Amino acid sequence: MNTDNNKFRISAFVAEVIKMANFSVPAARLLFALIYFQEQTEEAWPTILVEPHTPQDHFCFVAQLRELGFPAKTKSSRFLRKPVEELACFPGVFDQLEISSNGRYLTWRFAEDFFYAMADMDVYGLIEVREIALCQRNFDGALLAQIPLHRRKRLPEFRLIGPNQGYECPTGYVPTKITPRQVERRLRPSLQIWANATGITFAVMLVQEGSRPGYTDIVIRMQHADTTWPKGRFIKRPATAVMWTVGPLLIEADGESAA
Repeated sequence: MNTDNNKFRISAFVAEVIKMANFSVPAARLLFALIYFQEQTEEAWPTILVEPHTPQDHFCFVAQLRELGFPAKTKSSRFLRKPVEELACFPGVFDQLEISSNGRYLTWRFAEDFFYAMADMDVYGLIEVREIALCQRNFDGALLAQIPLHRRKRLPEFRLIGPNQGYECPTGYVPTKITPRQVERRLRPSLQIWANATGITFAVMLVQEGSRPGYTDIVIRMQHADTTWPKGRFIKRPATAVMWTVGPLLIEADGESAA
């Protein structure tokens, strides 16, 4: 396996699937890692599937996962048990996923349906491998899928909980109850890390839609050197929405102190 490339792609459809699946943080992080490792194999991700594709088996060492930000304080692979079980039970992603009997490596085979989901790369998110380590908190799996997908746009904006434009709610989807204080407490630290790492400023808007009171979704906008938001548009919001922003913090160089 060649792991020299420090970037990898996910299709817009897969980014939406990951967001709507609401995976646990360890499961989301593992899925991103295996998407990356799959791209480094000889099989890679075939992007033109005019005929049925027969997925192949692959493996990676647990030590390679630790290099991507997985727990490193123990030599045990116990930390993989729950995320492996969660992903193995999720339909349409893996045909096979398991930890070896000696706990040193992980074997996987992506499902044919997942290859088709990854095949349409007309719109895709480009993820830096180091960004997998940013996936540490509840919203981070969705953020890691959506930020790289939208950040190259002139007016980048996405929905964090509900489906983005052009997508439908999955069968059995139940909207998450949104409490402004709880959302800000959980989401702000994650966006602060992203802002510091990328230089992006985020505007977070809790929106009210439908015929009943209550916040129904979280809309996130991004602003950076290449965006072209019209004056005032970046923080423009409906009267019923709640909005707050997160920008990069200036981190002093070692040995310097504030004036």
